[in-house]
Amino acid sequence: MRKAIILSTAVMFLAVGCASMPAKAVVPKERTGMVASKITEAEQLGAKGCAPRTLAKAKVALDHVLHELEEGYYHPSWLEPDIAAAEKAAEELLAERKFAATLGTRFRCVSNPQTEPGGTGSRQGG
Repeated sequence: MRKAIILSTAVMFLAVGCASMPAKAVVPKERTGMVASKITEAEQLGAKGCAPRTLAKAKVALDHVLHELEEGYYHPSWLEPDIAAAEKAAEELLAERKFAATLGTRFRCVSNPQTEPGGTGSRQGG
């Protein structure tokens, strides 16, 4: 009987303590700023010419979140999935461009494969 009282008291204090803790604050403006900087870095690494679809996907995801933020009536927790999608798209784009940059001059982007001599794809050995 005594153990049950002690246990229920401990659970009660734990529940009260957890309820009084503030929720983790979501700062959408800072996160969208980080996404925008990743997209900018990927553009500097040649994403516009080499990965236009991936770049467009990341920009559209970021624009969607920014639009929702400007509207102002979305709760930050509602924005979380959209922010996470924009972060994922930007991270994939940046990782792809960083990997391509590590390959150096072995590969080059071909913006228009039909006009390049022997161009049949978006990457050719150099």
